[in-house]
Parts: sequence; structure tokens; C-alpha cells
Amino acid sequence: MMVLAQATSSGGILAPIVKLFGYIMQYIYIGLSHFGILNLGVCIIIFTLISKLIIFPLTIKQQKTMKINQIAQPEINKIQKKYRNKRDNASMMKQQEEMNAVYAKYGTSPTGGCATTLIQFPIIMSLYYVVRNLEGYIPDISKTAYTFIFGIDIQNAPGFRLTPYLIIPLASVIFQYLTMRTSMSNMDSDNPAAGMSKSMMLMMPLMSLFMCITLPAALGIYWAASAAFQFLQQVFIDTYYDHADMDKIIEKQREKYAKKKSKKGPSMYEKMMSTATGQPSADDSSNGAPSGSISSVANKKTNKTVNYNGNNTGGIASKANSVNRSDKGGK
Repeated sequence: MMVLAQATSSGGILAPIVKLFGYIMQYIYIGLSHFGILNLGVCIIIFTLISKLIIFPLTIKQQKTMKINQIAQPEINKIQKKYRNKRDNASMMKQQEEMNAVYAKYGTSPTGGCATTLIQFPIIMSLYYVVRNLEGYIPDISKTAYTFIFGIDIQNAPGFRLTPYLIIPLASVIFQYLTMRTSMSNMDSDNPAAGMSKSMMLMMPLMSLFMCITLPAALGIYWAASAAFQFLQQVFIDTYYDHADMDKIIEKQREKYAKKKSKKGPSMYEKMMSTATGQPSADDSSNGAPSGSISSVANKKTNKTVNYNGNNTGGIASKANSVNRSDKGGK
């Protein structure tokens, strides 16, 4: 039996994750070798697919938050327009309170997707260390294993020249662009983040092009394969949520939010708001949230919109879309 090579020390505080992913790469290489396939480019593609499957639950969670925030965005836009020209502290605090009430109403937060991205960051960095140092993780690598399709040596960088190596950066650019375009397809044009997203739609592919041209082709293959799988994930997730009952998803999200809120109690911000406005901070026995808290305000506002006892006159998602349509019709 082939003895697994000891992973070299790299990655700093990420070393344990790097070592784990290094062993995964070893097993992929050994498994393919039994079928006579000794190609590190193929190993990297399979390795990238496995890594995407590992973080897929996090991706689903992030996309769900983004979808709910898109539904809540018309209400957030109305609040921002309401306080557009008011810069005094009282108005700014009131604006933040109303916005947080909307997020509580939908059981989400403006930074929900960011937290998931931060969790993925050490995973992505660990994958980078593994791909960069393949010799340290895979035993008995033959020189021919470094040759990918069209005779590409994955140890060499494509560079700024017209060669088959350009297949890798071009593939990365195409899939990066398609992913960004797909993720922006349902974004409200009134969303302040829309302008930034459009800039990112151009910047990310260009950054990907530069990295894949200047770095060894092994890293370019990983980057291009990652972009391709991410695009397929985005299409799958968008299709799922386009046919999902968003009212049920939002209701479950609100229930999770309420349970989490009842355990944690009022946040520091809510305590400050209660002190500033002179509202009591005692627990509200009806919902477990402070009577003057943002959660309580959200519940009161939500009950005016939807009756969850079976007499709803339209789900949260549909009403949010109605608000959006009426705003656009009035312009």
C-alpha cells in the first residue's frame, strides 16, 4: 500500500485545515492512479468540486439571506428616502431603529451574508496553500502528472502571450462574469448596493484574469474550476428560490430570529435606544422580547401586515413586491 506523504508545514494558524485538505488531495490522486490517470490538473478540478460541496450548506444559507434581504429592500429604501436629508442624531437613530425593525420583521440582518463569507475565507485560503504546494502532499508524483490538456505544464504561469495556457484565464473570466451577472439578476435597481455590484461584475473577472495569467497554471485551474462550479451553484440556487414559497421561508426565519432573540435578550444597541428614548426595557410577556426593543416594534409592525393565524391577506414577500411595484409606478 502506498504510504501517504507527510504534509509540509504551511498555512500558519490554518495548518490543521491545510493538512486535512492535503490528505483529501492525496486520496484523489491515489484513487485516480488506480484507473491509470496521473494528472494533477484533473485532481485539482475534482478537489475543487469536493471543496464546493463542503461549503455548499454555507452557500445556501448565504443565498437565503440575500434573497430575503432583496424582498425586504423596498421597505429599507422607503426608510432611507424618508430620512435622506436628516442628519441630526435623533433622526439617524430613528432611521436605524426603523431599519432594524424591518430586518427583525423578516428575521434577517444586513450582515447575515457577510458572516457566511467570513466563514468561507479560511477554507478558501487553505485550498490555496494546498494547490500551491502539491509536492508536499502527494507522494511519488511523476513529471508527466504536471501536464494538463494541450500540453499545459501546471507549474508554469500562462504569462502575457498567445498560447494554449490562455484557456485557463479565459475560462475563469467567463465563469466569474456569468456568476456575478446571475447573482445580480434579481437585485432591485434602487438598492444602494446595486452600483457597487455592477462595479464588482467588472472588477472580479479582471482580477481573476490577472491572477490566472501571473500565477502558476495549477492555481489558475483551481480558480477557473471554482468559478465554473460557483456559477452552476448560483443557477441551481436561483432556480430553487424562484419556485420556493418565500412566505414560509420568511416565517421560519422569523421564528428562528425570535428564539435567538429570546435567549440573548436585548442587544447593547437596543439598550442604548431604550435609554435614549426613555422606553422601558422590561421583558414583554407576549413575545419574550423587551417591550421597547426593536424586536417588539418589528412584531407590532408585522402584525399590521400579515396575520399568521390563517387570515393573512397576502404574504410578506408578495406585499414587499407590491410596495416595490407601487414605488416604481409613482416615479
